[in-house]
Amino acid sequence: MTSKLTCSITSFVCAFSAALCVSLRPLRVTGISTQRTQRYAEDAEKSAPLPGFLYKAASASTFAVQVQNPDQPIEQTRKNIQVLKGLPESQLFLLMNFMAASIGVKCDYCHVRKGEKYFDGNWVWESDEKPQKLIGRRMIKMALEINRTNFGGETFVTCYTCHRGSTVIKSLPPLPPHEPIPPTAGLPTAEQILAKYFAAVGGQEAAAKFKTTVMKGTVEFENRLEGRNAQLEVTLKAPDKYLVTQTSPQGVSVIGVDGETVWVGNGNRSRMLSGYTSEWVRRTAVFYAPIKVIEQPTQMKVMGTEKIGDRETYVVSLVVNPDVTKRFFFDTQTGLLLRQLTTTRTMLAPLPEQVDFDDYRDVDGIKLPFMIRSSNTATYDTATRRFTEIKHNLTVDDKAFNLKTSPPQ
Repeated sequence: MTSKLTCSITSFVCAFSAALCVSLRPLRVTGISTQRTQRYAEDAEKSAPLPGFLYKAASASTFAVQVQNPDQPIEQTRKNIQVLKGLPESQLFLLMNFMAASIGVKCDYCHVRKGEKYFDGNWVWESDEKPQKLIGRRMIKMALEINRTNFGGETFVTCYTCHRGSTVIKSLPPLPPHEPIPPTAGLPTAEQILAKYFAAVGGQEAAAKFKTTVMKGTVEFENRLEGRNAQLEVTLKAPDKYLVTQTSPQGVSVIGVDGETVWVGNGNRSRMLSGYTSEWVRRTAVFYAPIKVIEQPTQMKVMGTEKIGDRETYVVSLVVNPDVTKRFFFDTQTGLLLRQLTTTRTMLAPLPEQVDFDDYRDVDGIKLPFMIRSSNTATYDTATRRFTEIKHNLTVDDKAFNLKTSPPQ
């Protein structure tokens, strides 16, 4: 029954979701956000596989580097690379933040920067001046060797395995000890969990009747940078149109999908995206669609249960490809999707990307989350979208999704 329902998705859910999932490459969810300061764009964006042109302050040259060469090995794009040779440039930004989060430090713990303010500094990434960086190299070599000789190259041991968010490694278990938790028996199948999820949101057929969805609210960022919070408007139109507009004191930023055309705009500038960046933009849209899990349940495996806050969830895993795994967390009581966690394998550690869904409300017979939060290992990429208004079947001109070739009026 569930398989038939999945295959019978029509109109918006089917066509739009198919367009969003044209690629199974590891793409970043965090780019739903849109405001960064000038120096941050110049320093940090060089390491992030994001469409830098999307941001108010990002320069055209930075954007060009990101779109054209996101997967070059870092020894070709960086100076003084010694132990991570072969790592794609697109993975460097989050991997460095993974290491920083694992030991509870910031970038300047190992790296040299010139300047008083953290985000206005002139970073000298290639410098070996700080001893912590040399120690870090040795630790990376150690982790790589442990995984190579003991786990067949799988990244079971990472910086976090021992450090757990501190520069002092953990060597003792907490006391008093706890009794081991026995394996959970009698779990429902993936087909049963997905069927309950579809019913909980209102059914796939009900979702398909909406030709347009317009969502309005705000986006808030958990960081100390000013000027990044913004007013947010998301517009979806069947079968394959998507528009995100964010308005802040710094201006208006737009992401658009119009069939095969993917573009970004900011102020007087707009341009088409292609390749890696285009695929990334398409992927972000699925989190706003009524049905957020479109994979076949026969491809999934029930892993057990896990708590998110005070709610128990069923954890369902999907191996997308040898490098990418998704985990879906469904509320055991309501059936609603509370979290999607995507991990991307790298040579040193798996990179987590998480999207949380909360504050579900009924809108025209469908349950939609009025809060969507995306996060990864970079603290300043955590973004919370809070919607105050969601409406269906509003009249939306197709021209709204067209690539803008002139400044906004």
